[in-house]
Amino acid sequence: MAFTVEDLARTALVRILPRSRYRLAAHTDARFQSFASNTARIAYRQQGATPAFLLFSGPGQDPSAGATAAAAWAEANWRPNAIQRKVRPGVVAVQVAPGAELTTAGLVAGAAVPATVWTVDSETGAVELAGYPPGSPSGAEVKRAAVALAKGLSAPSLGELDLAERALMQTRTIAVPRMLGGVAGILLVLFALRYGFGGLSSLFLLSSLLGAGPVGSLPGGKALIIGGLVVNVLILVGILLGLGVLFNVRNLAFRMPGFSSAAPRTRTLTWVGYAAVMIGLAVVLDGVIPAAERTSVQNAAGGQYQHVTTTAADDGTETIVAVGGDLTVDLSEWPSSEWPGVQFKASNPSVLTLDATPSTGAPPVARFTAHQAGTSRVDGASADGRYSFQLRVTVIS
Repeated sequence: MAFTVEDLARTALVRILPRSRYRLAAHTDARFQSFASNTARIAYRQQGATPAFLLFSGPGQDPSAGATAAAAWAEANWRPNAIQRKVRPGVVAVQVAPGAELTTAGLVAGAAVPATVWTVDSETGAVELAGYPPGSPSGAEVKRAAVALAKGLSAPSLGELDLAERALMQTRTIAVPRMLGGVAGILLVLFALRYGFGGLSSLFLLSSLLGAGPVGSLPGGKALIIGGLVVNVLILVGILLGLGVLFNVRNLAFRMPGFSSAAPRTRTLTWVGYAAVMIGLAVVLDGVIPAAERTSVQNAAGGQYQHVTTTAADDGTETIVAVGGDLTVDLSEWPSSEWPGVQFKASNPSVLTLDATPSTGAPPVARFTAHQAGTSRVDGASADGRYSFQLRVTVIS
């Protein structure tokens, strides 16, 4: 079913105005007379780093000329200032006409600022989007509006369009309560300083760790490490989300459920819930996971780390022994011709002592006893020096 440029403009703008913070301009607005004749509807936004025009042109109007004139006006009037140091204007002209009258969609050559033309076939609803200048609205909204009208749905009334613009004016009054905003800002800064870099490093480590084999020698070691990395990443996402809402990055403060509510109570409760989640994640990272690791170590120390045996195949590796436990080093895999005269020693006798050495002619097997938490090195060498063995030992309490 065929539709008009006014139908499409109303249908698209009802959603674009509150979501992308555009406002409507009257055709009698003296500021925009240079391009009003080539437009059926003019919408604009002038705040922020990406001010923009959204123009709707119908049959008999030249969208490229309108976009060029609007770009010249934007370049002359939307300039950097002491508050907004960087400004990148953009212009989108949406042409709505029968297919035979449509121009070619795409960027407008020679425009003072980036400008483009989108085309909509008013008979079939076909939309062609080419180019997205700074500040462009969502092309999906234009497509959605064209599809709805092509199916025969009615366009919104002027009253609905007016209501959408008034909703934008109400949305602009939405703000974080001053005291709550200050508390949230301080909390986010503290979280960013404490957890931000950890979250970034965790983001890079997580993908490689997920494909790795067992990590560490403690039961559940890999699961605990991955859990800590996931919590770190969640905290990083929370920090970025909070900063984005607090400083309204990409209009997040007006689009995020709860934070954008018109009811102050709802906004306050949303911020309180956000703070509770962030604090909960911090407690998990700094309290729950370390406690689980300690429990894992203690459980292991009560069993598998009381009596530990290593062989020649463990040369150059490390192992864990619990305080009061014993470590057996069995080098019987060496050639029997090297067994006589094999010497064992521990580098830190206060942590690990050599209690039993091999008897004459027996396989080179020695036993060490762990006395206190710490680290020590166990060395073994044949009499002629051709064979050697080294093991790093960590004693846990």
